[in-house]
Amino acid sequence: MSRRDERKVYGVHACRALHERRPEDILRVYVTEPLVPQFGLLLRQCAENHRPYKIVPPGELVSITESRHHEGICIVARPLEPRRLADLLRPPGPALALALVEVGNPHNVGAILRTAAHFGARGVLLGGERAALPPAAARTAQGGAEWVDLVPAPDLDTALAGARAAGFVVCATTSHGGRDLHAAPLPPRVLLLVGAEDQGLPPALLSAADLVVAVQGTGHVESLNVSAATAVLLAEHWRQHAGRRRQRDGRR
Repeated sequence: MSRRDERKVYGVHACRALHERRPEDILRVYVTEPLVPQFGLLLRQCAENHRPYKIVPPGELVSITESRHHEGICIVARPLEPRRLADLLRPPGPALALALVEVGNPHNVGAILRTAAHFGARGVLLGGERAALPPAAARTAQGGAEWVDLVPAPDLDTALAGARAAGFVVCATTSHGGRDLHAAPLPPRVLLLVGAEDQGLPPALLSAADLVVAVQGTGHVESLNVSAATAVLLAEHWRQHAGRRRQRDGRR
């Protein structure tokens, strides 16, 4: 197997979620001595399935992960197979999906994925040329990256057209106008456009949205961080539509 067919995932919660969701994709494990009891089941399964694991000092794990924030464990695994946009949008009922547009900071991406998993987002479209999730984003997501489907979307115009055809309303947020988020109900099916940290959404893409909303506040600061603004909107959609979503999915 080529190294290009491998992904490094590090961090306690991210590795635990990977082990829970897709243990068959684990190729090898690096762990520091203090975490051996916590990940005993994982290591036993590695031994049983002839998957190598190694107990390493923290300094070696820094070299392996290229990060000082490894939290004592790294799993090398097969990458998740990306979902097709049509498969993501097809199921009926209330749903919210995200499209990340030039959101470059991996910590913001990870925070958005963590919130998306918490509020049951259908999936996240990765706009532009990004093909894989940075390891730092997966760690910051605290396991959320294993619960939210990722869809490459190099052509956002085509993606927006597909979303509309599936009954989604394309929604954007802005700090310079737009309807008050809490002034009227959100549509049941929403594709939320999330823009870059410094400039927000490009004007052309903002104009292409069917609905533009703003998170109202005191005005003491110019705007919310992109991950914070996304969290507010995800929470509001969940509040309005979670009951119908639970009924559809057969959950209490």
